[in-house]
Amino acid sequence: MSTKQEEYKNDKIKFVVHKKSKCVIEFEVEVFRPICVEAQKKAAKKVGKEVVVPGFRKGKAPPEIVAKRYPHDLDKLWQEEIAQASHKECSPLANIPIVRQDATITFTMHSHSPEGAKLTLSFETIPEIPSIDPAKCLLNEVKRPDTSKEKVEETVRQTQMFFAKWDEVKDQPIKEGDFIILDIDILEEDPPQRLFSNTRFEVVDKSMSQWMKKLVIGKKSGDVVEGISVPDDSLSEEEKKEYPPKKMRLTIHSIEEMTLPELDDAFAKQIGTASVDDLRKRVETLLNTKADEQVREQQREQVTKFLLSHPFELPDSVIERETKFRLDQMISDPKFKTDWDKSNDNQKKELIDSIKGQAENAVRIFYICRKIAADQSLSVSPKDVPMATTDPVEALLYPGQQHHDPRQPDVKQAEAYSRILLEKTEDWVISHAQIAPKKKEAKAAAPKKEAKKGKTAPKKKAAAPKKAAAGKTAKPKTAAKKSTSKKTATKPKKSS
Repeated sequence: MSTKQEEYKNDKIKFVVHKKSKCVIEFEVEVFRPICVEAQKKAAKKVGKEVVVPGFRKGKAPPEIVAKRYPHDLDKLWQEEIAQASHKECSPLANIPIVRQDATITFTMHSHSPEGAKLTLSFETIPEIPSIDPAKCLLNEVKRPDTSKEKVEETVRQTQMFFAKWDEVKDQPIKEGDFIILDIDILEEDPPQRLFSNTRFEVVDKSMSQWMKKLVIGKKSGDVVEGISVPDDSLSEEEKKEYPPKKMRLTIHSIEEMTLPELDDAFAKQIGTASVDDLRKRVETLLNTKADEQVREQQREQVTKFLLSHPFELPDSVIERETKFRLDQMISDPKFKTDWDKSNDNQKKELIDSIKGQAENAVRIFYICRKIAADQSLSVSPKDVPMATTDPVEALLYPGQQHHDPRQPDVKQAEAYSRILLEKTEDWVISHAQIAPKKKEAKAAAPKKEAKKGKTAPKKKAAAPKKAAAGKTAKPKTAAKKSTSKKTATKPKKSS
């Protein structure tokens, strides 16, 4: 149903605007004689250029003969010319933008003759974005990652591990302090989901969860073990909720022992620092920088949820395009393509529905942030774009960081700028947001309930196996937060 009706008129047309759901606009148009006569002439001329009439050269047959021999082609083109001319007249009067430059405008012709015509034009417009009050955004406190001296020493050790000597241990069971190469699969997924592949883990408390240690201690290379992932007691209640128990499978490929290089000034110079003290200072600075970035990123995630709490309608075509883009990106991965081809129709539909939900959120965030950026005059300048690091220590410890490369194609550069504008917009919201009051501590700690091993939340993460040792860490890929969209408009097409 229409939510609003507005009427416009000039000496060539009269029309009523109907604003319908999902950003659909309909122009109910009455076309006067001048447009219809001119459209008929244009249609006859176009048809005459394309057809051959016996006794006349191509394109030279009289219009009345063309009309008699090709009435259907002429009428079809006549209707299209009326629709195009009508939209050309309606557009500046209504001043309603089309959702994209390549968007489709459809029309339904109700009647037409040289004296006049009646038709309905239909197209999608850009969404009407609600105003956002950042002061209503309540940010929960974010726990800052550890940057203590112990963490600095642990990270310095990680830099040594990149240059360590690794010796495979054969015919011996796994013991405390060993390194093992594992595949880890979540068995509750169908098919099982690979969480880590050919990844090195250190068998010590600070690097491996207790449930994993209990499974692998005493096992040998080639063994395959299964068990339930249980969150460590050291985790907070919120973290335990985030990582519910799941059935897991560990495939042990090999056992290794490590010999570290000497931690001296020679080693420090090898990775671009002047001395061991300089290396420690550089690592400490990096840890603090990354800790601040992690806090800010978690705050941005809270802002994203806040922004998504503001409902407004979206055009179906934009969501469909974004869904198709994301699915095509996934199918371009050979492993995913193999799994996709093996999936049944229900599994494919479930995945597409999930992707569509992600696409809708991405499009929604894009439009909201674009409005905020315009209202607050936020923009991206070259200085906002992070360049690739020249620091060897940072490159060693954080090899997967995304940075802008000016040599990238225009599309990649546009994606980088869009991502930065999104971050600047969410940072603006953070700067005006309120800090949520801290939760009151319970007066007496209630006895902890043991997690039931048999029941799991199917869509949540498995209890994470702490940190993989540096050197062969497999990092999960993440989806872009943001989608891009363009302004649009095309010739009208007749609706079926």
